[in-house]
Amino acid sequence: MEQWAKTIPDAQFLCVCVESKQVALAFHKMFRFENCMNGYIPSRPYFPVGYGQLGCSGFIVSDKDGCFVSRKTRAFLQYGEHAFREVEAILETLISDEEEETKDDNDNGMAPPTKLEISRGDPANKKQKKEDSKKTVKAPPSVGVDSMDHEHEECTNSFNRLFGDPSLDNLQELYDILKAHFHHEEELIETYMPSKAVSSFSAVDSHKQDHGRILKIAETELEKAALAACAANEGGV
Repeated sequence: MEQWAKTIPDAQFLCVCVESKQVALAFHKMFRFENCMNGYIPSRPYFPVGYGQLGCSGFIVSDKDGCFVSRKTRAFLQYGEHAFREVEAILETLISDEEEETKDDNDNGMAPPTKLEISRGDPANKKQKKEDSKKTVKAPPSVGVDSMDHEHEECTNSFNRLFGDPSLDNLQELYDILKAHFHHEEELIETYMPSKAVSSFSAVDSHKQDHGRILKIAETELEKAALAACAANEGGV
């Protein structure tokens, strides 16, 4: 969202944390929000009806009058980069329509030069992507639970081993670590989440769905890697 906020000046981007102020502050530090507005919901009574946890599960998009254009876009964990392209397409249409309205209202027929500028073909962007591919991921900020912090560190180290050596063994290791971590995290949420905190938003259900999608992606990649390994072995015989 921060990257969108930098490159699409005609749209406003808002990140609303449904967990706590502390998590919102952690997000602000982690994603280095400067152009994207960041906030949080102080308590459950303030939570809007009809929405659950989005983010990787989709985005809410509204027009300049506050009317919803999309209550939930495609989920990144299901559609990958196509999910982000959908958001960009929606924004491009909204901005284009606004430009047309402005053009019609101007006496000289000239609209201000406002365009959706996400130049995926820009050489500078390609260079940046190449540099990003060499980077390693960092463990998220502490969540205040020692066991979770330790597991996040394990997940981070496993990801970096896979980036450095994208082998079947490292991929299998990452899958096993993630699966165990997700199970533990879901147990903790169920244990410490207030029993009355069950409504249209459920942290347990939302996390389980996201965890399931992540593991499904990993399982698919494991199958591909295993088939590739078998093909390579057969070719060498």
